[in-house]
Amino acid sequence: MSKQSILDISQFLPYQLVSLSTKVSEDFAQVYSAEAGLTQAQWRVLSHVFNLEIATAKRVCELANMDKSTVSRAIKQLEEKSLLQITKHPMDKRASVLRATDEGLNVYRQLTPKAKEWERTLLSSFTDDEKATLRELIAKLSLSVEEKNEK
Repeated sequence: MSKQSILDISQFLPYQLVSLSTKVSEDFAQVYSAEAGLTQAQWRVLSHVFNLEIATAKRVCELANMDKSTVSRAIKQLEEKSLLQITKHPMDKRASVLRATDEGLNVYRQLTPKAKEWERTLLSSFTDDEKATLRELIAKLSLSVEEKNEK
């Protein structure tokens, strides 16, 4: 096999993205873990609940790109911590609606400025134009993957 036909995994875009994602996630985990004792899955579920008009486990799975068992476990743990409450969906009796409790709201309000500050620090070496370009490229790449999967 020639050197040219060998895939240099360290230069392969999917590997680079996963590697970067892992590093970024692990670094940010220090914020919600230290401040609120949350796991990555719990933070992601709680965040999506606040960003959805009607939050269901199925919708959180789709948006967070997490499997059903991980989301279900995180929901149960958040409920045990009194950060989430689960009620029946008003129009779909098979589904449950996730709502933050007052304590969940307090935790989210405590973490939100810390999350924004963490992100600001992470991107501090970028100019405003570079930040905008980075977000545009991520959105474009995401759309490209979605369109490819629709075919």
